[in-house]
Amino acid sequence: MKLLEIRGVAAIAIFTILQGQAAAVVAAELPLLLAPATLSGKATTANFYGGVSSNNGQSYDLFFASSDSLDVLGEIQVEPAHVESSGNLYLIIGLGEEFLMRIEDGSYVVWDLNPSSLQPAFADKILQAAEPISIVENTALGPLGLAGQTLSIYLGYSVNTEPDELYFNSTPLSFSIARYDPLQVIADAQELLDTNVFDSNRNREIPVLIYLPEDSSPSPVLLFSHGLGGNRFAAVYLGEHWSDRGYTVVFMQHIGSDESILDVPLSQLLDALNAAANLENSIARIEDVGAVIDQLEIWHDDPLHSLYRRLDLDKIGMSGHSFGARTTQAVSGQILSTLTGETREPRISAALVLSPSITEFSDPAAEFAEVDIPWMLMTGTNDIAAVGNTTVEDRLAVFPALPPGGKYELVLFEGEHHAFTDGPLAATAIPRNPAHHAEIMALSTAFWDSWLLNDGSARLWLDQAGALSVLQPRDSWQLK
Repeated sequence: MKLLEIRGVAAIAIFTILQGQAAAVVAAELPLLLAPATLSGKATTANFYGGVSSNNGQSYDLFFASSDSLDVLGEIQVEPAHVESSGNLYLIIGLGEEFLMRIEDGSYVVWDLNPSSLQPAFADKILQAAEPISIVENTALGPLGLAGQTLSIYLGYSVNTEPDELYFNSTPLSFSIARYDPLQVIADAQELLDTNVFDSNRNREIPVLIYLPEDSSPSPVLLFSHGLGGNRFAAVYLGEHWSDRGYTVVFMQHIGSDESILDVPLSQLLDALNAAANLENSIARIEDVGAVIDQLEIWHDDPLHSLYRRLDLDKIGMSGHSFGARTTQAVSGQILSTLTGETREPRISAALVLSPSITEFSDPAAEFAEVDIPWMLMTGTNDIAAVGNTTVEDRLAVFPALPPGGKYELVLFEGEHHAFTDGPLAATAIPRNPAHHAEIMALSTAFWDSWLLNDGSARLWLDQAGALSVLQPRDSWQLK
């Protein structure tokens, strides 16, 4: 049984012991682990060293963020009399109330603390004066389900001429991983790229505003589709936060259903909005999504473009608000009886739908039966829209119709239709609840981290008490 199988998280081997791979690290550079001891109680001149670093061994610490990539290093200095003797190396990890021993095949099994059942990580090797051990290399342990945990590392060795003796550090190397926090800013800096995608097949231009994270290594991509009459500058708070969390965020502007339709007298505004919420613009928006992804693939492969090798296009999330929510639904698995042909975009792996809705006169169970990727829905108890006469009941009908598995719904108490945007609320609305944006950021970030990054700690946070901790009184939260 491997370590993370024991902890109830995805079965993935997170610890490897690569004897001899840490030759660049000398014992003097690692902290000395106190209290070398023996099983029999006799004195020993053996020494044990260990340290945990998040900066490639430049310094060692005991507390780390969930997202920190860590190197966990150790070294055993055997007694001089044991050099060139045949012996065994041991590695034991304390995690909660369990002790896990690494065995020769590289996996970890529970150890019952009985010396007779202890198995070596390396058996029958010729011991050197110094045995460097690399326990973890450049790995973030938080996403593997260890956020909020304290780990204790014990090193040990034995010689075959003393089969009942064990030399070990009785004071462990202990370090802690901070709890998962979806509101934590990982890198509070981003680059903005305001540009255009041109779809030559339709002779159509799609303005895009791209939030690039500080880290230039390939990052997952989040697409955002604005509501009716909106633009690419919608929901700036989400673009900034998601980018600060390490995502490349692409806000699309859909010509024909964007802010250009608002340039009419106020008395004609509702008619203009209703006119723009048509089938033609629905199709144009759906096709915009595929065209933007196509262009991102080209830019990613273009050495002359600023997005060169900066995108992880195997991890694409789709989001949108209102008309943008309908766009998101259509490209993420909803079956639309009003359209012929396939609307789903297969390159999308997860969807966040802000102000979802069903299609008029449709059967929701049939409409959403084939949604087989994770969806998170967000709405509010006052989330109505004059365009299309969309009611709260229309929005709440989506979640029950979704197949189980990675499906979530947040209902903000007194959340109005524009609670999900940066724009002003309707004049008749209850004032904006300042806590709502924090809830939206926290839950959406945990959703992306869970289903695009496969972050085990984010999944535990989202599926258990973490999500409940950010809710306001009378908010509703459910998952299946």
